[in-house]
Amino acid sequence: MHRIYFIVALFSMTMLYACQQKPQEGTRLAEEKQSPVIVVVNYPLEFIVKSLVGPDVKVLNPVPPGSDPETWFPNDEIIQTIQEADLIVTNGANFADWVKKLSLPRSKVLKTSIFLKEDLITVPDYEVHSHGSGGAHSHAGTVAFFWLDPALLARQADAIGKKLIQLLPREKESITENLKNLKDSLEPLNLKLDQLRSKYPGLHWFSQRPVYQYLTRRADWTVHHLHWKKNTKPNESTWETMKTIQELHKVPFMIWEQKPDKKLLNEFQQRGVSSFVLNPLTAKPARGDYLTEMRLQLNQLEAFLKSGSSTQESSETK
Repeated sequence: MHRIYFIVALFSMTMLYACQQKPQEGTRLAEEKQSPVIVVVNYPLEFIVKSLVGPDVKVLNPVPPGSDPETWFPNDEIIQTIQEADLIVTNGANFADWVKKLSLPRSKVLKTSIFLKEDLITVPDYEVHSHGSGGAHSHAGTVAFFWLDPALLARQADAIGKKLIQLLPREKESITENLKNLKDSLEPLNLKLDQLRSKYPGLHWFSQRPVYQYLTRRADWTVHHLHWKKNTKPNESTWETMKTIQELHKVPFMIWEQKPDKKLLNEFQQRGVSSFVLNPLTAKPARGDYLTEMRLQLNQLEAFLKSGSSTQESSETK
């Protein structure tokens, strides 16, 4: 009889333990499913978010390697993933076509340009084109490449850090510490730009389109964009525009997003313009990260200016 009571008691305890375990297992699975997902529109924002959060947070940059984050557009499956994310960190200033065209839940979108309002650069002739026989005309636009000034990237990081603390209040201490470490790591870049400003004041540059305005403003330089699109060649109108600007400002340098072919480089050289390639880092570099690549490129820029005339490029484009 005692043996029967023992078996019944043991069975009851086993069932009780199993019932307790099932809710715990369900809770664990629910927590795994609830791991926050944060979507970003370009690499600099990815770099910031990953610098601030821990490994339990999924940071999704949906742009495939080799695609242009300015013009890439997601398929239906990725659109659903984006819309279901806990936070969508956008750049603003019309960067990334899909942000403008998708219906995104406003409560989940953090537009970082809002926090840079007083420092945004608007170019009156951002885009020049013509429609049929109507002649050329221009549209104003805001330059979107804030992160090329590390001080502005730090302010983007401040805004993102505050939003992350709202989303992940338990991680407030670590996010705050990580934010401080990130901003400290940007100081050597700020120092280098201050040194370039002091050593080489008032320089004028050509660029293909409005990209480098925040970088050149930080160095107290002026950049003149020549109004031709990526992956195209300059036309006769471009050369005329360049000639006119050169006559006014004696512009000695051209800054490129990627290395052009040798023939085009030679054409600029023949017109008295030396070329420098600086990757704007809209996509993740092949080696290192934002910090290492910006440090390398600014050092190369300093060497280029010191030499005064030779064509140089970042290691990323070699």
